[in-house]
Amino acid sequence: MNNEERNIDSTKCLTEVASTCNVDLVIRFVDIEKRLHQQYDADAKSLKANYQRQNKLLPAVIEFRDLETEAKSREDRMRRVIELLGEDKFEDTRKELLAGNDVSRMIAVNVDDKSPLWETMRTILEQSSELQVVDLQDALLHFGKKASRQAIESALASHKETFETKTRSREKFVSLKR
Repeated sequence: MNNEERNIDSTKCLTEVASTCNVDLVIRFVDIEKRLHQQYDADAKSLKANYQRQNKLLPAVIEFRDLETEAKSREDRMRRVIELLGEDKFEDTRKELLAGNDVSRMIAVNVDDKSPLWETMRTILEQSSELQVVDLQDALLHFGKKASRQAIESALASHKETFETKTRSREKFVSLKR
């Protein structure tokens, strides 16, 4: 064999190897593309099932959120009532727990040391439709919350989103906004 034939055979051999390598790369890219489509289809199917399940659970989630909001509102009102009437008139879960009693079925409410005047006024007004400002001042005094008329007026002015005031004749009445 002469040199020229050897070069041609070598070139053919190299071309075949290079062609095989190129075909392998193209096949690999095609395989990857096929797998990506399969992955997309599987994800789309799973996502559709996920959305269907979420839609079935949505009413329960909404009900849970509504109950949670209502519970927070009731706990807040209980806290304000306890603060107004005094902690000594209610069960103290801390004492029961320290005594070793089971408190798992008791309702525990965190009570602050002193709530703002406007919250105390709101607690009183939740129990009546409307009061004269002077009667509200007397009610506060009855529950041990001494407040001047000026402090009450200031609280009413500062919390217009909570309180509604009306003047009839020369008397001023206050109620909660609805």
